[in-house]
Amino acid sequence: VFDSRSLGFAEDILAVTDGDGVDVVLNSLAGQAIEESLRVLKPFGRFLELGKRDFYEDSTIGLRPFKDNVSYFGIDADQLMALKPRLATDLFREIMELFEGGILRPLPHYVVPADRVTHAFRLMQQARQIGKLVVDLDRAPRSIVVDQDQPHVAIHGDASYLVTGGTQGFGLETARWLVEQGARTLVLIGRRGARTPGLDEHLAWFRARGAAVHVEACDVRDESQLAALFRNKVVELPPLRGIVHAAMVLDDGMLDDLARERFESVIDVKLRGALNLHNASLDLPLDFFVCFGSATTLVGNPGQANYVAANAAVEALVRGRRRQGLPATLVAWGPISDAGVLTRNTQARDALKSRFGARGITAAEALQALDGVLATDESPLAIADFDWHNFSRLVPRVDGTRFESLARHFGAARGDEADVDLAELLAGLSDDEVRERICEYLRADIAEVLSLAPDRIELDRPLNQMGMDSLMAVELGLAVEQRLELKLPAMVMNEYPTLRSLSTYLANAFLEGTEHVEDQSDDLDAVISGMAALHGESLEAGEREQLVESVRGTHKSAG
Repeated sequence: VFDSRSLGFAEDILAVTDGDGVDVVLNSLAGQAIEESLRVLKPFGRFLELGKRDFYEDSTIGLRPFKDNVSYFGIDADQLMALKPRLATDLFREIMELFEGGILRPLPHYVVPADRVTHAFRLMQQARQIGKLVVDLDRAPRSIVVDQDQPHVAIHGDASYLVTGGTQGFGLETARWLVEQGARTLVLIGRRGARTPGLDEHLAWFRARGAAVHVEACDVRDESQLAALFRNKVVELPPLRGIVHAAMVLDDGMLDDLARERFESVIDVKLRGALNLHNASLDLPLDFFVCFGSATTLVGNPGQANYVAANAAVEALVRGRRRQGLPATLVAWGPISDAGVLTRNTQARDALKSRFGARGITAAEALQALDGVLATDESPLAIADFDWHNFSRLVPRVDGTRFESLARHFGAARGDEADVDLAELLAGLSDDEVRERICEYLRADIAEVLSLAPDRIELDRPLNQMGMDSLMAVELGLAVEQRLELKLPAMVMNEYPTLRSLSTYLANAFLEGTEHVEDQSDDLDAVISGMAALHGESLEAGEREQLVESVRGTHKSAG
């Protein structure tokens, strides 16, 4: 066995065959690898070409190898079936008889259901598969609608269950749900342990239902603390059958402000905590190992790059556990409306609603869904209540493969606003009305992207001073392009950094697109005003006129 990802295999083959080479090459490589494969053929050898790329690219090879009486065969099974169907039938029947007789055996293969065919192509593109990828057309596609008669996860009264972040918020609600499902022994982990404010009344609720709850002050980021907890406490309790990693820390800020320490503080609780739980429980026969994530991992969230990165890393850990045959589930939650951080941070809740149309789900709804997720063992899954109209308008490439099933299901159910043809609406207005209307729509789009009220978007304040970063600029650009059917230059936000300058540019671009010709001085003035505001400079009248003339000349020379 040699490596076909480089060209060294030819020398290796000649080395192990004392320079003689081989009788047959069955090839699917392309390019220079074909020349190297021809080089290792013995005299009178045969080269069987299964690949198609070089055929369609009309690649050339030299005739020198053929001086040794070698033969080159191009094999295309598609043409065999199309042009010689009887021969194809006989050959396939013979092959199947060899399989049935045990003479031939299938290659290693990985079966993918038809509704995940894009996953199969992605694996092939990245060369991550061993053997063959098989698309199963027999199994019915999974529905994105939750079956109301969903199965239930088995929770055992004679077992223990551990919840990190279980002393407050959504982690505590998860612990209550476990008791309602039949759990009678819980280990709740929090950095403050029993000193967590308001915990006593919840503990009384657990006791009233016959549940023994062990509250432990433990930092999941500290491997030695967690190992000691498992070694000294968990072993004394009924067998541990389930782990829920709900602990989290938020330290929001724009990317430029997120120093290394602010990344580590957020990532450590999520990822290092999950790794420590993974290592501490490797020898335990768990029924489930659940990590709570965030739906923002699918789409990003300005101001939470550290939190999004942490959840993405935990998702990778969960995938790794599943590849090892270990229980592992990741649920990427949308906003939980009545438990956890959003009950205390109304600004974040309003921002998610404004940005994605995220309406929030209750803890009870979320945990009912978790029941079904654990019972069916599907992971990772995102569970959220987003307004599809807002979501699809603001999130780049929402109609791509990642959200393909949702786009098919909800694409025709958008609101009336999505059906408004803004370009057609503006076509019947005067020039001044076009400028005014575009400024209104642009203000609304900027406000939505920045999660601010529209009246807080100032006409002459640079957008980057209001929190607009490069990702937000991409979203704004997409929204503007969809509304006005204009293709925006990549650097347009840098040249027109304020609402006034950008809306003036867009209005003139729209009017030019409708065969409107006019003096561009207003647009250029807006550019200069924006440049001055961006750099905090005040221009004297003479300097302003000089810059306007300079920019006008540049625009003319650039056509």
